[in-house]
Amino acid sequence: MNPEKLPTRIIAVVVLAAILFTSLFIVSDVASSPETHAKSIAALDDKKATVVGLTATTAVASIAVSAIPGDATTPIANQIAELSSYLLVVTGILMLEEFLLTLTGYLTFSWLIPAACVLGILYILLQVPYLKRLATRLVLFGIAICLIIPVSIKVSSMFEETFELKDMVSAAEQASENVENASEDEEEQQDQQTGVGSIFSQIGETVTGAISSATDTAKNTLNKFIDAVAVLVISNCVIPVLVMFVFLQLIKAVLPQSFDGAVQKAFNTVQEARSRTTHQHELPGNTNKTPAISGKNDPGT
Repeated sequence: MNPEKLPTRIIAVVVLAAILFTSLFIVSDVASSPETHAKSIAALDDKKATVVGLTATTAVASIAVSAIPGDATTPIANQIAELSSYLLVVTGILMLEEFLLTLTGYLTFSWLIPAACVLGILYILLQVPYLKRLATRLVLFGIAICLIIPVSIKVSSMFEETFELKDMVSAAEQASENVENASEDEEEQQDQQTGVGSIFSQIGETVTGAISSATDTAKNTLNKFIDAVAVLVISNCVIPVLVMFVFLQLIKAVLPQSFDGAVQKAFNTVQEARSRTTHQHELPGNTNKTPAISGKNDPGT
């Protein structure tokens, strides 16, 4: 070790140790605290409230459509009811994202950053270049996983604003009310058909027209729900996966090797460095024996 660089290396070790303990005992608590991510959590809660409200609306609309006389609207009612399963998946993903906000902060500043600091200290002491590269990659990996959820929330919010999700949800709720009113009108028409037998033919035509109108209303309701659910699925399921894929590609570019392979290579490099050090300590004893051997084989002696 060069004596001239010793003070600089001591300072670097002290700085890395300070970063290690600061990250482990201070920053970790802040990064994993829900208050730190209050804005992102509030955005996720708003999304979750929208999804839960739309789920309840789909149930009401399905019941209203199924109440329309005849079998023509039964498939529509079933399709509306099936949309609630997609909304349930969206709700679960939103809850998972809310949990990952705090988990990634804890993982980064409790494990990855301290591990990178330890590798940096080992690099300063052993001067193994691969330890420095591995430490840098761990830091970049930690920053990347901390940014995945916030970036996906931002991108999904932009997507929802572009397609005016709130207007779509309002339109779906209004369509649900319309189909409820159409179902009630159908029941009234059937009551009139039962009570007035003298004009049965005229009432029958009226009821037939009302059923056709109610069926059109049910189809329009289904379309409105499909539009709203499609935007919710893309913004909350597809976009986070795409953001994660992009970050994984960036991480892959920075970390071309697997973590296990990296650790194994670092371990082998340290072992080689120790072997070289041991060999250098044995060199003086070997040099004393060399002249005696060479002198015995000298032709001039």
